[in-house]
Amino acid sequence: MLFPRLRRRGQGAPPTGIFLDEADRGDMLLICYHRGHMTTRSRQILGWTPTVLLALFMIFASGLAKFFIPDGTPNADFVKAIGVWDHRYLIGALEIIAAVLLLVPRTATLGFVMMVGVLGGATATGLTHDVEGNWPWFPFVLILVMTIGAYFRTPELLTRARSPESVPNPGKAGKTVSWILTVLLSLATLASGILQLMPPSNQEGAAFIERLGITDITVPLGITKICLAILFLIPRSSVIALVLMVGYFSGALATNMTRGFTLPEYLPLIIVLVLLAITGSIRNPELRQRLLGRPVST
Repeated sequence: MLFPRLRRRGQGAPPTGIFLDEADRGDMLLICYHRGHMTTRSRQILGWTPTVLLALFMIFASGLAKFFIPDGTPNADFVKAIGVWDHRYLIGALEIIAAVLLLVPRTATLGFVMMVGVLGGATATGLTHDVEGNWPWFPFVLILVMTIGAYFRTPELLTRARSPESVPNPGKAGKTVSWILTVLLSLATLASGILQLMPPSNQEGAAFIERLGITDITVPLGITKICLAILFLIPRSSVIALVLMVGYFSGALATNMTRGFTLPEYLPLIIVLVLLAITGSIRNPELRQRLLGRPVST
């Protein structure tokens, strides 16, 4: 029987606490050790299982498969129909790189953000192409699976939301630069979202929306942009907003690329993604601690 010598302080007076002798303390330490060990092991299983399954799928079933699609087959016809054929090697390479980065502990945070961008692009491609056999929300399900693993493997993604006082300080210069970029990106996203809530002012605007394939989802996309802009401005939710904005603008970039837009037309989206990466790196230094081999904020 554990703690046979457990007694309360005081004789004939209301108990003020509990004390243990040496044997009881040994029992307590043994229980704490086993509970901690089980908790750590459970976290490892819950973190690694969805991560490995997702990475294997992205590497072999999706990434490498794009390099070996025979032309003239039903699979090739489907890839052409969703506008991916001319970009299949690039997309396949990005999927493999993101999966490998996600698996390596030191680059897991970078891999998570990159994979959100890749799967965000896949989700947008599916939503903007009405093709038989297309499952537009399947990539979004993969993001949810990956997020379960990231919750246990990369706690720094939520450190700022849980305990903002524990995250590293970017310094005065870092704060200034990052806030300038944050405000500019937020205002641009907010303005774009508000414009999408309004009906097109002319035929050119309507034609542009139709060309993007977002006629039926323009308003929801506008609301999404407004919410992201607000979340990005709030320090405590900045990391979550950063990840979501990477996914959103990667989706916008994929839509432009798969619907026949030229490089000069979607170059602004590439610039936005680069600025997001710079802003996140400066404003949220906890995201690069793992990559630099420093203690991770939890």
